[in-house]
Order: sequence, then C-alpha cells, then structure tokens
Amino acid sequence: MKLSSSLRSLPSALALFLMLTTLTGPEPLWAVVFAERLAPENLARLRQGGPDAIAGLGDWALGNGVLCAAISDAEHESVLSARGGVLVDLGHCGRADDQWGVLQPMLNLSRKSALPVAEMRAETQAGEAHIIASGQLNGLYFETRYSVDLVQPRRLRVRTVLQRTRDGEAMFLFGDIALHGHRQLTPFTLSSERPDLSPGFVHPAIDTDSSVSMARAMVSADAHVLVGGTQLEPGIAYGWRLVDARLEQADGTQVALPPLAANGEHFSMLGAFSRPLWLGGGGAPGLIELAQMFFMELEVGERLSYERELILGARADVSSVTDQLWPDGPLVEGQLDDPAARIHVRRLGGAPVTEVRPSPDGRFRFRLPTAEAIDYVLEARAPGGRSLSHPLRVEGARVRVGRLAVGRPAILEIPPMGPLRLVFLGIAPTPDPRFGDELLGFRLGEEEIQSSTVANHISLAGAQGDPSRLVLAPGSYRVLATRGPEWSVSQRELRLEAGASEVLEIEPPVKLIGQPGWISADLHVHAQASDDTAFPLRRRIAAFAAQGADVVVATEHDYISDYGPMIRALGLSQQIASITGAEVTSTVRGAVTPHTSGHSNAFPLTRRPELYRAGAPRGEDRRLRDLAADLRSLAPRPVLQLNHPRESGFDTGNGSYFSHLAVAGQPFEPTRPLAAEPNRVLIERDSGSGLRDLDFDAIELLNGPSMSRYRLTRADWFSLLLQGEIRSATANSDSHRPAEIVALPRNQVVYTGPRGPDLDTRVFVEAVRAGRLYGTTGPLLDVRLGERGPGEAFVGEAGQLRITVQAVPWVPVSEARVYLDGALHRRIDLREKRDVSLPLSFSADAFVTVEIEGELPPGGPSSDARARSIYAALAPGFTPFAFTNPIFVDHNGDGRWAPPGLPTPLPVTLSDPLASP
Repeated sequence: MKLSSSLRSLPSALALFLMLTTLTGPEPLWAVVFAERLAPENLARLRQGGPDAIAGLGDWALGNGVLCAAISDAEHESVLSARGGVLVDLGHCGRADDQWGVLQPMLNLSRKSALPVAEMRAETQAGEAHIIASGQLNGLYFETRYSVDLVQPRRLRVRTVLQRTRDGEAMFLFGDIALHGHRQLTPFTLSSERPDLSPGFVHPAIDTDSSVSMARAMVSADAHVLVGGTQLEPGIAYGWRLVDARLEQADGTQVALPPLAANGEHFSMLGAFSRPLWLGGGGAPGLIELAQMFFMELEVGERLSYERELILGARADVSSVTDQLWPDGPLVEGQLDDPAARIHVRRLGGAPVTEVRPSPDGRFRFRLPTAEAIDYVLEARAPGGRSLSHPLRVEGARVRVGRLAVGRPAILEIPPMGPLRLVFLGIAPTPDPRFGDELLGFRLGEEEIQSSTVANHISLAGAQGDPSRLVLAPGSYRVLATRGPEWSVSQRELRLEAGASEVLEIEPPVKLIGQPGWISADLHVHAQASDDTAFPLRRRIAAFAAQGADVVVATEHDYISDYGPMIRALGLSQQIASITGAEVTSTVRGAVTPHTSGHSNAFPLTRRPELYRAGAPRGEDRRLRDLAADLRSLAPRPVLQLNHPRESGFDTGNGSYFSHLAVAGQPFEPTRPLAAEPNRVLIERDSGSGLRDLDFDAIELLNGPSMSRYRLTRADWFSLLLQGEIRSATANSDSHRPAEIVALPRNQVVYTGPRGPDLDTRVFVEAVRAGRLYGTTGPLLDVRLGERGPGEAFVGEAGQLRITVQAVPWVPVSEARVYLDGALHRRIDLREKRDVSLPLSFSADAFVTVEIEGELPPGGPSSDARARSIYAALAPGFTPFAFTNPIFVDHNGDGRWAPPGLPTPLPVTLSDPLASP
C-alpha cells in the first residue's frame, strides 16, 4: 500500500478512512493502532511471529495492523542488559517474518551504560499508539517512546529524551546497538547529507576489543538498512534512520548534533555526539573529531533529544526500504534473465546507492534518490560467479533499462537420494562453489564476511524439498558423497559447460562400521531461532540427517526451540531424536558478574511458547551457581554444560568462562589449588542454595575443530579431576552455519534403549552427566580397564587397558595416548594394529583417559582439489581425533575414590598445555 505525502496532513479519522478503503493485496483490513501488555486473552491476537520472535506474557505489543512490534518488559533481560524495555520483535502483522534481534539504547557505547528501564506504560489516542519506557542512570532521567500511527503504517518511531538532573558519569555519545550475529542481518549504510560517502555493504575494518579501532570504524552516516536472510521466507528488511538529534541547552537554545554509524559482523550502531563538534566535521570522522568526545558532557539542566525510525521492507533487499525513503525519486524498471541475481546500484564514482532483489520472473523496479542527471552503474551478481555491469543515465521520472542477461550457468540436476552430504571441490582453476551465497558482498576492510548460509556443500534429507537443481560456474569439480564418519565416501569428477545441464550420477555411501550399545549426539546446535544465524531449520535438520547422527540437542541462544516438528515433517523421526534445550548466553558485565558468566547449555528444558524466550533460563548478571540452582529445581533435572570455556573472538572472553571466572577478572589457573586465588571464587558457596559456580555437570572439552582450545580446556579439566571435581567432558559442533559441520565433533554415549521418537531422555541425560561417553571427530573407540569403561570405576591395583579403534578408510588413525592422572603415560602406534592392550598398575586411586589421533596426509584445505585428502575435504580444519572420559581407579577397593591432588612437578598437560600432545 502507498500513501501520498499529502495524506500525512489529514485529520486522523479521515486518514484512517482512506487507509481502510485503499488497502489492497496482502495488507490486512483490520488496521487499528494498539498498545497493550501481552496477556493470555490477547497473546494469540497481538504477538508477532517469525524466526526470531521471542516476546511472551508480560511484554508489550505495539502495532497498527500493518506493523507489529514487541517491547520486552522491564523485568525481562535483553541480550545486552539485565533489564528490558527494548525492541525485541518487529515485522509485518500476520506475516510471521520477524528477524529482528534487539535495539539497545546505551550511553557511550558501553554495555555498562545500557539504559536500565524501570517503568513502562501504554498509551493510545486518535490514530496513534505508544509504549513508553523510562528510568534513571548516572544522574540522567530518560524516557524512550515507541510510536506507531496509521499515516505511515510501516514505520516505527522511537524517540529518547535524556535530561541531566544531577552530576554523574560524563555522557559524550548516545545511540543504539542492533545485534545481528554472524550476519543474521546484513547492514547497508547510507549518508543522506553526503551520499558520496555512503559505504553501502563495505565497511571499515573493526576490532571490538580496541577502542582506537572502534573509533576509526565510525562513519558520518544517518541510516542503515538491515537486510534479512534471503533463505528465510517471507523476506524482510529493516530501515533504521536517525531522524533528528539535538541538544536543548538550559537557556532553551537547540543545537543539531552530528550523527555517527559503525558496523561489524555481529552488530550495527547508530548514534550522535552529545554536543556539536568544535573542530572538523562534514565528512568521515577522523581522530580530530573523535578526540573531542572526551571533552563532551550533558550539563545539569540540559536535554538531549534523539529520534529515529524503523521502516519495514517486504523483501530481503535494500530497495524495499530506500523506495520508501525516496517515494518521489525516478523509477527504474527492467528485467534480468536470472531472478536469483542481485542488482547493486552505485554512482559512477563508486558510492553505493541501493540493492535490488528481482521478482520470481526476473523483473525489477526501484527508485533513485534524485532526478538530477547523474550517471549510475547497475551491477548484477548471479549464482555461479556470473555478473554484468550496465551503465544507467537518469534523465526524467522514469527509466526503462530493458532485459539484461548475466549469462547461462552450468546446471547440475540432483536425482532423489537418501540422506547424504554432497561436497563440491573446484579443480584448479575452477574455484569451490558458494552455495547459499546472498551475493551482497559484505566486507569489513579487506575481508569478505560470508553469510551464515554459505558452504561448498549441500545436504539432502531424502525428503520432498531437497535441492534438485544446482547452479554452478562452468568448470571442473570433484564431488564427494558422504553420510558421516561411519560411512563410505563416493567420488566423481565432473566437467560442466556453460548453458549445459547434467545429471549427477554418484554411488550412495554405505555404512562400514558401527557401535551397538552406543548412540551419537551433538549437544550444541543452532538454527534460525538463534539471534546469530539465518540458517533455516529445514536445512539444519537435513544437514544433521546427512551426517548420520542420532540425537540433536537444540541450543538456541536464550530461547527454547523444538526441532521435533521439522524432524517429523521431513519423515526423519525414526532416524533422529531431538531434545529441547537452550544456550544461556551471558554478555552483561554487571554488578554481580563484572566479567559475565560465559555461555552454558541446559537440557532438557520444557518449551513454554507463551513465555518470553519460550521460558529460557535467565543468565544476565547472575553467577553460574544461581543458574545451577534454578536448573536443579526442575524435574527432570537438566544437564548444565559449560560451553567453550577457553574461547576467544568477537567480544573476546565474553563466552569463555575460564578466561575471567565472572567475578575474579582473571583466568582460571589450572596449576593452582582451587582454594588459591583466583580459583577460589569457583568454590564460594551461595548462602541460600549452598551451590558453587563450579557446580555445573559437564564441560565442553572440544568445540568445533580447534585443537589448541581443546588442550587449554583439557588442562582445566585435568586440574579439576586431580582435585576431586568430576565433570563429564563433551565434544560438540556448536554449528551456526553449514560451513560449521554439524555433528562434528560428536559424542558417543552409552545407551541401549529405544531410539528416534521413543528415546529415553532420562537415561540418555544421566549417561551424559555420568561421563559415560567419549568425543570424536571420526574414530570409534572401545576403551576398557578390565571390564570398566569411561565414567565407571575399576577396582584393583593392576589391570589390563584394552583399546579398540574402528575407523573408515578415509579417517586416518596414527596413535593412541594413554594419560594417567592427567600425565602422558604411554604413546602407542596404531598404524598397523588397532586393537591393543596395555598393563597398568596403581599404588593409589587414579584416573585413566585415552586419546586417539590421526595424521593427515599432505594436501590441506588450501591445496588443489585432487590433492586434498578425503578427510580434509569433508572436514576442513579438523583433526581425526577422539578422547575418553576418565575410568576411575579404586585401587584398594574401599568404595571411595580419593583424588590424586595436584602433583609436584606438574605434568606438562597442565604446566604448558599447548606444548603437550
């Protein structure tokens, strides 16, 4: 629906009448403004749906029948604050298209200064509705007003007023942070005052751990368009524009404030300085402009008014928003021969203007910002590496460019097959394909950041809706078909020509090995409901089926998701069992946890869709012992797994609990006793529950492919075991995207019960908690001391350790390593014999663990496709590897296991973990 600009001046009643009588197409006919708190009686009617919709009872719904939004209740934590009162859901009413993460207002770009909302209320009046959130921080009173009307039905207005009421911490900048982890949304940035400086999808490099880098990455821009995931339907885009920022001084003088914008892979920022610049300005901010920040302040009696708007686009492209920003601009129309292409529009000088997604018949239309005679260039990018560049001269109100051709690709037809993964390797000079590429060209500095849907492989579920036609660049390819580490691999080389179509003929993999009495599981998996991926759930389940694993645990960030309905819809219930859980994601550095509580998985959890985040546990500004107490009150009691405790990267240390210990601000020191600093905080007991931060059940020893993080975390784990703190060790993919291979690594868990939909979750969970499992990236193990395996106790002063390894031909196995009390005891060559025995004797209680590793032949992921080993091609970055949980030794049979304690000297696995095998 389009409303003329003159409608904006009409009285509200007349505007409403004209709107209701001109609605056509998919627009709802029940358009009426509303602002209400969600309650059982209105939840189904007012709550927005979509992949990222999280609002529930107690939150606040705002809408007008076209745009539906939700603002979280003040008591509901957000991703960046222990408080709520922020925009968490946004989409078209009745369309289930919400892909919004969060809009978090904050001072000085500091999470410590996220505005803490204390009070909320709703207001409606003729043709308008408002949700108002207010509170105080650092001597500032603030009020944020979220507003909708019927005149501009696709726009959500947000106005924050901050007033200095007393002295407090200086405020030099105010703005919002929007999160879109791993390019869950893709930011395109515009400057209305200096369009020649608009960066579009290409942004300055940024290091979030460096304030200097953050400052240098800021640009003078006043708008973003956040483009939704193109594989999630229906598509959506969000315009986010700074409308006005001004300082009202104590004498009533009002002064406009200069805008700032910045982007990273995981976030976008839009804000303004708190005072005008004294020097510089007028272009991209430099060190002179940024240095002035530290001399800015909002004085007592002054007010800062900051108004922005969010605009809904009904397609996953930039032009669905910019057409609304420039409704009277010249209209450009044309048609492409491939509707899967994306059209990038830039000025002849290079500055980006907009980006367009054609309709299914290839037709496109978009508006330009001005009718001035300006030269533009249309750049079309299509799957299979095809592109074209077409000059465009605008003279007048309408331009027809006719039909454009990006050329004919090679087509590979995929016949129906059972679950499997097809990996495509380009044979030089043909590059590897990029299936799922959104063709947006998002860059940070010189680095292209791929979307969360790109990979050089596809996964088939063996169900309707599997890919049946692939578009590739003409060239030569090596194709591998696999179904995980228990199956064979089939190979085929192809030569594909432009404009030609070929049917893929390849033998299906066959199962070569197995392990009765065990079940495979990935306990850490993400899909579209996480706020940091746009990877569709259907593709996630297909990928899991193609890996041949048995149990998937849904662990979306701070949201309880159920994969069961999709598994049933694909007819995979007998093959895959699902467990509902959540990754409790602490990011707030607050008064209780000044360094966050890291990330932890909890499963199984009961999904309660009527609640905020479907009932996920609260994690912000809470110690691990508080989360453990919450979980122990549930029946059945969930496993609490400490995730990637030695991780680094975005927001370094935030998700790596052992890097800071939440309250200590120092890393866990595995060479020191638990009672020593800084480790002591782990064993402090809560006065109410009696629990400690150390009272989690499991620790994620291997997360994805990183062996260095594994060795660092293994040192922590060995230190805990030596001191009597037994925690089950797990191995998980933490997969957010297809390039992160799901169910690799995986856990092999002792389990003999029913599978699929009849999985005995209680028995499975207790086996995980007890450590009756091993982690693997390929090899299958049977490790026993006497008759006892991982997680069990062996009684006696001596015993025979038997190690049996199974591996398919493409998974190399080179050696076994036996550790006694965390120290390397023996290395055993497995290249000729994979069933070995080793006598062990004990003078005291002990624990035994085993690792298996394979040496990859030359030819890693960067080598020519023909030279790459099958393992390196199917699992790039991984090492063929497996580790066991401990077998505990009760040497004197007294029924008690006495921990060995930290030895002197310390084993190299603790003293220098990265140097140890």
